[in-house]
Amino acid sequence: MITLSDMAKTTTGLMAVFAPLFSTVVIAAEETTTVVQKTLPHTGSEQLIKMVLGLLFVLMMIFLLAFLFKKYVGSSFIVNTSLKTIAGVSVGQKERVVLVQVGERQILVGVAPGQVNMLYALDKGEEVSVNNEMPKTAFAEKFKQSLTRLEKK
Repeated sequence: MITLSDMAKTTTGLMAVFAPLFSTVVIAAEETTTVVQKTLPHTGSEQLIKMVLGLLFVLMMIFLLAFLFKKYVGSSFIVNTSLKTIAGVSVGQKERVVLVQVGERQILVGVAPGQVNMLYALDKGEEVSVNNEMPKTAFAEKFKQSLTRLEKK
């Protein structure tokens, strides 16, 4: 049976054996940190130029990939000019009423999540023309006046 005094002797013996090893590790760690601190370069113009050139390279790669994607993948979709949306208005949180031109015919369609329903088909004499100009508001007029004043100066 192991007594308390035997355990104390064993622990003391182990500490005596491993103490020099632990102190060596601590000293080596301290020397390593001082060496690392001494060898870190100072930020200078060379690093700034490298950073800016790296950033420009990454941005150019992003624009190049976007251009290639738009040119090759984006053009593979078939563009149908016989079907176009003329106007639309929201009638609820997720519901819309849309006027669609299909060939020479206009159809009023109700669009909701998961379904599209034809509400009314306009005849050739009933066709609707939509003015896409936004109505001018008081803010738009005042903004335009302030811009013209700035241009005159």
